[in-house]
Amino acid sequence: MLFEVARVLRYPRLMTIHGESEEAIYNFTSWLRDAAEIVALDPLTHAPIRDRNDIFVLQTALSGEADALCSGDRDFFEPPASIFLASCGIDLLTDAQLMRKLNG
Repeated sequence: MLFEVARVLRYPRLMTIHGESEEAIYNFTSWLRDAAEIVALDPLTHAPIRDRNDIFVLQTALSGEADALCSGDRDFFEPPASIFLASCGIDLLTDAQLMRKLNG
């Protein structure tokens, strides 16, 4: 997950938006690593989603007993992933929805 965050933050379109340097991205992901609870994934857990590269995200949410999953990836918001997350009691939020919830 940490690798994925670092990779996505380096997308040119996102770097244009956030304007952070490579060092800032590294420091942020290092902070996340220190603050995160690392969980072991169960490779036998079936996590239905169109993009097979996102299976580990669903497995991480399940293994970590997440209350919510925040993503801008449309695949999470469409069946079968959205139905799966709802059945597991995991709220699916956009970044704006998460910020409102945290500030609420």
